[in-house]
Amino acid sequence: MRYLALLLLLIPAFSGVQAQPSRSAAQKLQDEKTAFFNKELGLSQSESTAFWPIYNDYQNRRSRIASEKRTLMDYYSENSRNISDKEITEILNKYIQLEKQETALLETYNARFREVLPDEKVFRIYIAEINFKDYLLKQIRTR
Repeated sequence: MRYLALLLLLIPAFSGVQAQPSRSAAQKLQDEKTAFFNKELGLSQSESTAFWPIYNDYQNRRSRIASEKRTLMDYYSENSRNISDKEITEILNKYIQLEKQETALLETYNARFREVLPDEKVFRIYIAEINFKDYLLKQIRTR
C-alpha cells in the first residue's frame, strides 16, 4: 500500500512536471503502460481490445478505493492527538471495510479478466503491475 502511495506521488516526477501531470503526460504514461502490459502479457490484438476496457475500469475503481484510504490515513495523521477512542475504532472499521472492498473488487475483476483471457495471462496481469511499478521507479531514479 505504501509502495503504491509512493508511486502515485512520484509519477509527476516521472512525467517531468511539478504538480498534476498534464493530459499529454498522463496519456504518455498510459500509452507506455499499455505497451508494457501488451508485451508482458503477450496479448493478441483481439485480447488487447477486450482486455483494456475491463482493466481500465478496474484501475479506476481501485484508485477510488486507494484515494479513500489515503484520505482516511491523512485525517488520522492530522488529527491523531485529538481523536477519541470511539473515533479511532470508526476509522479502523472504515479501513477494514475499504480493504474488503478492494478484495471484492479483485475477485470481481479477476472473473471478468478470465472471461477474455486464459488463466495464465490473467495471473501475469498481477505480475505486470508489479513489474511496471518497478520500471517506473527505475525511470524516476535515473532522472
